Amino acid sequence: MVYPHNNSTHNGINNDYSIPIAPPYARDVEMTECSFEQPMNLVQKSRSKRILHYRHHEPLIQWATIEKKIDFTAIFPIELCSHILSLLTIDSLLSVPLVSRRWASLFYLDDLWKIKMLENDWRLKIPKHVTLSEEEKSWYYWFKQRYQLESRWNTGKVAPHYLLGHTDSVYCIQFDDEKVITGSRDRTIKIWDLCQYQCVYTLEGHTASVLCLQYDENIIVSGSSDMTVIVWDMKTRRIRAKLHGHAAGVSDVAFNDKYIVSSSKDASIRIWDRRTYQPIRMIVGHQGAVNSIQIQGDQLVSASNDSLIKLWNISTGNMIREFTGHKHGLACVRFDGKRIVSGSNDHTIRVWDAESGLCTMIFAGHSGLVRNLRFDGDRVISASYDQSIRVWDIK
Repeated sequence: MVYPHNNSTHNGINNDYSIPIAPPYARDVEMTECSFEQPMNLVQKSRSKRILHYRHHEPLIQWATIEKKIDFTAIFPIELCSHILSLLTIDSLLSVPLVSRRWASLFYLDDLWKIKMLENDWRLKIPKHVTLSEEEKSWYYWFKQRYQLESRWNTGKVAPHYLLGHTDSVYCIQFDDEKVITGSRDRTIKIWDLCQYQCVYTLEGHTASVLCLQYDENIIVSGSSDMTVIVWDMKTRRIRAKLHGHAAGVSDVAFNDKYIVSSSKDASIRIWDRRTYQPIRMIVGHQGAVNSIQIQGDQLVSASNDSLIKLWNISTGNMIREFTGHKHGLACVRFDGKRIVSGSNDHTIRVWDAESGLCTMIFAGHSGLVRNLRFDGDRVISASYDQSIRVWDIK
């Protein structure tokens, strides 16, 4: 895990002076990206882009006799002050800069925002090749970014960036913190740098639309309407192997350390040895196109146009369990080892217990085919032909 260095810009506090507590400022503050009527006048103009803005005209503190109040920040060490402030909720913490200039300085202490980051279990993954600006070396900066990201999840307010380069429809996409990889009807795969939002590599090898892809640090595996699976070397971007066998377009691919698995519109699933690229077995059991698959350990889940989800043992090729409930064909499925989440042309998303086979949740709201989805412990994200992306609470 990589963490930013301390930012001395926010830590410069002169302990030789003691500023008495200022009279209460009739303001309340909120962490937000919006601009409100009146800018902050206690924080330096260089900090005007920060997230503190006035919101309501309300007393900050009810003062009895100000003469009897003691500013503990003028007495305690900075480390103790930082710890005390870290015990505040975010709403209370945002009022700190309004007390005095000294309190405003304490507000930007790196240790304070590092504690708040870890308190929320927000971790940083900074690529080694990325050089941080002075602002980006501050824990306050990263807390602000993550807080705004969480707010976007909750409100649906987004900041889109467009990646332009494909000459036809984009059919598949995978990404991580550094890059995005896309497959298109234009028969190419493109690798995009997320720092620059630019295409850095284009892979050509398929003779028809690229319908699906997955990758890790070593390989990219793609499937196409040309009925082939191509294994690409991630470092050289060259073809390692081209896998033949399907009698129709390859709709999805998945792999782990041992296997490469592909599904097809020919209603079959094929399993290949990842090391030798030799075929191991073909699984036939669905009565329609197998549109989506996912591997967890030695288990494989598949979803088909026949409206069924099936759980398989990869080593034996035997079916473990069948999941019924969707009224129309399935387009996507996800599996974390315990739960299965599926999206269907019946416009619903279902959550299943992998052990019992029971449906535990149904999400209804889309008005078209649920084409793709992702999920973690807290939420399901779905994309539909109704042109909407929805975020669902799975807890």
